[in-house]
Amino acid sequence: MLHPNTELYCGLFDSSIIRKNFKKSENRQVACYELELFHHEGGVSYINEERYPTRRGMLLCAKPNQIRHSEFPVRCSFIRVIVDESTQSELVAILSSLPNCTYLSDENEIEELMGLFRKLNSCFAGNSAEVAVTVRIQRLFWEILARLLKTAQAEESAAFSTPPSRIVREAYEYINENYTSDCSLETIAQAVNVSPNHLHATFRRCTGMTPYEYTVQKRIEKAKKLIAAEEKSMLEIALELGFCSQSHFNKVFRKQTGLPPAEYRKRLLEQY
Repeated sequence: MLHPNTELYCGLFDSSIIRKNFKKSENRQVACYELELFHHEGGVSYINEERYPTRRGMLLCAKPNQIRHSEFPVRCSFIRVIVDESTQSELVAILSSLPNCTYLSDENEIEELMGLFRKLNSCFAGNSAEVAVTVRIQRLFWEILARLLKTAQAEESAAFSTPPSRIVREAYEYINENYTSDCSLETIAQAVNVSPNHLHATFRRCTGMTPYEYTVQKRIEKAKKLIAAEEKSMLEIALELGFCSQSHFNKVFRKQTGLPPAEYRKRLLEQY
């Protein structure tokens, strides 16, 4: 059971309604444990500058003192847990052990978990202080927590079942062959037959970069060659390399090289 000093809050956050005129939220320091289950693709969440593209079934667990913000749009069910650490050391240990982000791939599992979040939210919506409601809230919360813990443990077990060298080698091969098309974390993970979380952690530990960062590196290397060839427009290059727009390409290219693509081409021409 939860200690009387432990507080739970839950609800639904939809940036298209609550923050409809905003493109992103401000950086903030997390004050409590924040559990979020995302409903669909779109937007990006950041925890301590780590980038987590939003997907349906993405589970986020932010912990106290972490720094986070989001790029909209996002829609998620959430639970906020304010814990009395002096009396709830077991709960603190469980919440602290959960990974910052987990991508669920099983649609049935996603639906079941969303159903639990909805049931928990409906208990709060009634604003009832009845003992039966309080017991139901605690039961639902612990059921959700047990599912999250089970998922985290499955990820940990997977970490010991597949050699990191095989994962990184096959991920490299996949990205090298497909970096101009679909190279989402989930797609690469499926190709190398591991979970997205395990791929992300293993790739980063072994290479010093995430799969996304390596994909961007490959795209920018190719972009430099195409720009130097002077045969295609910036828009054509952007679309050929898998960027959603020329503005996105410009932003990423400038971040990687320090120059916008047009300026990069201009300086190349000045060398001749």
